[in-house]
Amino acid sequence: MRIPNIIMLLLIIGLAGCGVTVEDYDKAIMDGLSKLNLNKPEKAIKAFERAIDIDPKRAGGYLGRANCLNTLGQHKRSLEDYDRALEIDPKLANAYVNRGIAHAQLGEREKAIADYEKALALDPKIDNAPGFLKRLFDNVPNTDKGIRRHLEALKQQTS
Repeated sequence: MRIPNIIMLLLIIGLAGCGVTVEDYDKAIMDGLSKLNLNKPEKAIKAFERAIDIDPKRAGGYLGRANCLNTLGQHKRSLEDYDRALEIDPKLANAYVNRGIAHAQLGEREKAIADYEKALALDPKIDNAPGFLKRLFDNVPNTDKGIRRHLEALKQQTS
């Protein structure tokens, strides 16, 4: 073996031994979701940033961090991450809904309306108001149209 081949082999073995896997990305996302659900958005941001560092070409880390920023009232900052997530995966209905919330909080009603309409077009079943987990576990249909109701209210405000 020539010296460059040995160096290349050692480099490959070294990278494989300490490599970051898809499983690491998924763990970072789950860690972030867990912390966000425990109402610890500051800690969740760190987990989502870890996911972004592992794989910046996947939308989940950006979406998670944006949701944390939105939760913290940092709506303008959250828009950058929602935009990035949607550049990566333009079919993320959840990203459109949450970006719409950020736009609505910033008084950007037309943008919020467009995002809600896009989300509903991508996934008509996404219209779940708070309490969807209870309905899910109780097998009760969603009769309270949260996003659609908010969309109609925004449309009335802009008329």
